[in-house]
Amino acid sequence: MRTPLGVGVDIVAIPQLEAMLTTGGAAFRQLCWTADELAYCAGSTPRLAARWAAKEATMKALGRGIGAIAPTDIEVAGREGQPPTLRLHGPALAAAQEQEVDLALSMSHEAHLAIAFVVATPRRTGECGRCHLEGGSVGTE
Repeated sequence: MRTPLGVGVDIVAIPQLEAMLTTGGAAFRQLCWTADELAYCAGSTPRLAARWAAKEATMKALGRGIGAIAPTDIEVAGREGQPPTLRLHGPALAAAQEQEVDLALSMSHEAHLAIAFVVATPRRTGECGRCHLEGGSVGTE
């Protein structure tokens, strides 16, 4: 089922997430972020908040909610100095494949807020450089 266009945006209050991280501890971190995301963020609450916003924005762009897609089914990957990309797994990957969409991601954090914006556009014919293979990357900043 080809989807014409999907968009999602989410904003996170960094101090509120910091309180949740303190209360929830390691179990909360493992429920919400992948091991690679946790390693990349190295405890940086603003970076974790931007990735949480990206997960929520991706769910919205795919027309799905939390529960239908687990937070760890959406992984934000990237290297320092390069745009972030999305790696989809499980139900998130299935939704993107079913809708035949490519995803573009932009995210940022400043002061007490983190924000992410995701656009789902119809996939062009044939395989795209931003494929939705599990573990593959999709999207650019």
